Amino acid sequence: MVVLTIVTQQNGGTIYFEKPIPKVHFMKLISCSLYNSWDTLKKEGSATLGVKNKDKALSVSKLLPGHYSLERLSTEIDGLFAKYQYKELQTAINQPVGQLVIRNFGAGAKPIELDRDLANLLCICLVLERIINVRKTA
Repeated sequence: MVVLTIVTQQNGGTIYFEKPIPKVHFMKLISCSLYNSWDTLKKEGSATLGVKNKDKALSVSKLLPGHYSLERLSTEIDGLFAKYQYKELQTAINQPVGQLVIRNFGAGAKPIELDRDLANLLCICLVLERIINVRKTA
């Protein structure tokens, strides 16, 4: 079996192979996304900065429900705690290790906990580790 994943920054394009695909009896298209979309957040998502039982002043940020492209989701996560001057959270998209990579450089001092809706959208655990590789699951 051959698995081919193609991620483009623009619509349209032609793919060429150095060697032709060997003769096969059948080919199957497993999934095809025809619009620039990643997923939908059905309920408001929130993230908490700090330890709930330890820190008196917890910082809470929210993501509004709606349809998110990968780029928009990355931008929203990057700015999640900007109003609290927390700049230790960074994202990158279309990386070899995942479609979305979330880096929380302050994970030891200030952990980030997501609510269930946001964690389910990203298919990750509730508490962000130092580096999270997010892959879209079918």
